[in-house]
This record gives sequence, structure tokens and C-alpha cells, in this order.
Amino acid sequence: MEYIRKATAADAERIRFIAEHCWLLASSNTEAQKAIKQMIHDFYSYGKLTNEINSGISVFLLAIDEELAVAFTSYTFKNNAVISCELNALYCLPVTQGKRLDELLINEVIKNTIAVGGAKIFVLLTHYNGQVGLFERLGFEPLKMNDPEFDSEMLVMRKNIGIFLSE
Repeated sequence: MEYIRKATAADAERIRFIAEHCWLLASSNTEAQKAIKQMIHDFYSYGKLTNEINSGISVFLLAIDEELAVAFTSYTFKNNAVISCELNALYCLPVTQGKRLDELLINEVIKNTIAVGGAKIFVLLTHYNGQVGLFERLGFEPLKMNDPEFDSEMLVMRKNIGIFLSE
């Protein structure tokens, strides 16, 4: 049985494992794998993850399949004029192929954003070869970015989920 649950600090090591496993599968190049391991250490260390989870900096959701976490997403709420949500990460182990756990995770983020009065969800896709279709299927639309900081390998997508008065 598959289900989604909010991660706790006790899940930090599994979150790190999922992210590392997904990234290492993306490259067989030894030098790239060294860089990947350093990036995982920087972004997904036990200390950083437990701090983010315990402090509420980011919310992590886990997809559980047969009692094992096999995918996760993380997101952050921004409270400007309109509450919005930024999707920070979405990782699914290869064993999840075809189970649509990525969609379950994103739909849970949408429900959680609506529950806090949020009106928009943003996701920044880098090297976005396959993910665009997933987000488009879930109602996200690409945004035009005039910022020179965004290059051709980056795409921002947005989903409006609530009624709001200002952009």
C-alpha cells in the first residue's frame, strides 16, 4: 500500500539516501559522481535536514511503499502579499517507476498549500528534460523569465490554486 506522510528528523538519513541514489544514477562519470557526493553532503547532510525539518524551514513529505520511503518532496511557504509555495525537491527511486508517486506527492503539496490559504505554487526546473510533462499534466504553466540570472537550462513553472487579488 502506498501513502504519503510528513517526514520527521528520524527520516533524514533515508531522505539523503533517496537523493544520493537518484543523482548517482544520473551519471556514471567518476568526476561527476564526486561532485554529486559533495552536493548531497552540502544539501542533504543529517544536520542540515534535521534542522530544516525541526525548525519548519522546509516541509518534507515521504511516499511510502510497502513500509519503505521510496520518494520525497520538500517545499517552503513564502508569505508575501499572497501566500505561495516553492517546491524545492522531488526525488523518486527507480522502483517507483509507473506508480505515479511523484503525482501523489505534488497533489499533497497542493492540498497543503490550499490548507494554509496559499494561492500559488512555483517550481524551478533545471535541466528539465522530462519533468515539464509531469508538471503540465498537474496544471502548472511555464513562466516567461526576463531575468538574466535564468539561463536556457532553467524553467520556472507556476500553478495558481486559489483566488488572489494581486500578482
